[in-house]
Amino acid sequence: LLDICTILSFSYCSFLVSSFCRHHLDDDETTTTTNTINNSNVSRILSWLGVAFLGMTLSLKGQLTHRWPLTFPMMIVTLIRILHLGFFFVCDNSTKTWWWVSLGMNITSGLFLFASLLLIVAFPAVNISHPITTNGKEKYDVGVVDFFLPVQKEGSDEEECFVSARLLYPTTKGRNKTTMIPHLNPSMSNILCDATMKYTMKLPGWVLHTWCLAQLPLLRNAEPIDLERDDDDDKNNNSDESKQQSLPLVIYSHGLFGNYVTYTYQPLCLAAAGYVVLMLDHGDGSAPVVQKRDGSFLFHDEHCAKLSRDGKHLEHIRARRSQTKQRISELLSATQSLLNLNETNIPQLQSLGVSFVNKLDVENGVTFMGHSFGGATALSAAAQRPDLVRAVVAHEPACDWMTDDGRKALFPDKKFVDSEISYSGGTGGYEEDDTKSDDDDAEEKKEQYERRMSSSSSLLNRFKLHDVDMLFLYSDQWAAKGWGSTKQIEDLHKRGELGPKEEGVSASDYGVIADATHIEFSDCSMLTPTWIGRASGNCGKRSPHDTAQEIASRTILFLENVKEVQGKRKQE
Repeated sequence: LLDICTILSFSYCSFLVSSFCRHHLDDDETTTTTNTINNSNVSRILSWLGVAFLGMTLSLKGQLTHRWPLTFPMMIVTLIRILHLGFFFVCDNSTKTWWWVSLGMNITSGLFLFASLLLIVAFPAVNISHPITTNGKEKYDVGVVDFFLPVQKEGSDEEECFVSARLLYPTTKGRNKTTMIPHLNPSMSNILCDATMKYTMKLPGWVLHTWCLAQLPLLRNAEPIDLERDDDDDKNNNSDESKQQSLPLVIYSHGLFGNYVTYTYQPLCLAAAGYVVLMLDHGDGSAPVVQKRDGSFLFHDEHCAKLSRDGKHLEHIRARRSQTKQRISELLSATQSLLNLNETNIPQLQSLGVSFVNKLDVENGVTFMGHSFGGATALSAAAQRPDLVRAVVAHEPACDWMTDDGRKALFPDKKFVDSEISYSGGTGGYEEDDTKSDDDDAEEKKEQYERRMSSSSSLLNRFKLHDVDMLFLYSDQWAAKGWGSTKQIEDLHKRGELGPKEEGVSASDYGVIADATHIEFSDCSMLTPTWIGRASGNCGKRSPHDTAQEIASRTILFLENVKEVQGKRKQE
């Protein structure tokens, strides 16, 4: 509507200018020069260009304009046409002065119209890709519900806390016509864009206004699929999927400067493949902005970034590891709450008509998944509670930000006995090593660490992180630089030391996505014009949509392989 009103305003002003010129020509031909006729014709041309813009906007339902690439130039042009009209009342339009002023305004109007065309081409309408179909299987329609998940956090004074969350889940197979919903929550889209640009590129939020108009193929608050009822409708279906009577679970942890909105595509593909995916907005200050249950907002904590800018590298890393601990608490608490949904519904979901009671696979564990900071969170949480975990999917994990226990579980010394590569704890080593110093509180730190380890020793003796199947996917950008402990992970994989060691039945894998960048694991590259992504180094030479689809395909293939491998282990 804003685009249409702007174009109509511009066109009307141009028509008025043209009419005034033509009217003056009719009234006093002796004082009207050829210049006036030419200016009248130019105004008519500009008017019809405005009408053409209006037609394109209406025919393409606004997908051509995306607001500011068209609206800003058009507002300026409209102002120029208004000034042009005003000059009829203050200038003698038979003089050279009027002619030059009129010509200059027409030329300026034409330049801004041309600039608008260039902006429309440079900032086209963008959306993320539709979910992929793997192995020829029919994909599900995907439902979505945004809500505040009640959790019980360890060490919290409150009896019950709430975490901002999104659930993506399969609905029916093609029986409902999938609707398109806004990619960003309209109630906080502008706030999110402003915060994202403020904490990343120091630019105004309207630069990301195209994000506000992007859409997702989701069904809001749809009924989750009932596999038992779905199977009754197709009794001749003897596939493995038909035999599965509950939905496998995935919990996704977002990366730095992200939230569950900007990490939608990978969970969307999983939900289309039959998984229930719980996505969290972490409250550790790593997200640009998080909306709280009371309606207030928690904005990004710049303390860690300031440490990095000030050159305090070790302090920065340890501050991130401290954030990871809070993230683990949120993820594990959310895991328990998600499992509880299989037994008892919560009031907020009940009011939306959404229930997962007796529909979730709570017997085979949960897959922890995340990208970058979220990958470090997923791995650290799995190291702390491997008994809850079915598999771990780590998309380019920031392993140096994992907790001490997490890094020790992922890179134990015994795994590198026969390797030329070693691991010494990452940046600054392990903080527990500080207990060997002569600090006054060294003994107290040591006792605290021993108590913590002894309390979980029985659990760690029964389950270890490498008892869990793990997938590590990296971009060639990070792999080339050795970031995210890629060399150690690749070495473990090559020597068969990654994940369970049962010969012939291990699903653990390591891979590198060719011609990809770190940010392409999120939605941001797909929501940004490709030329900008390439110019800023945020996407490779190929389409970011192709990259995202390859990531999703390899992830789903791994999870399907985990099902098969774990089935063989149970049979044995």
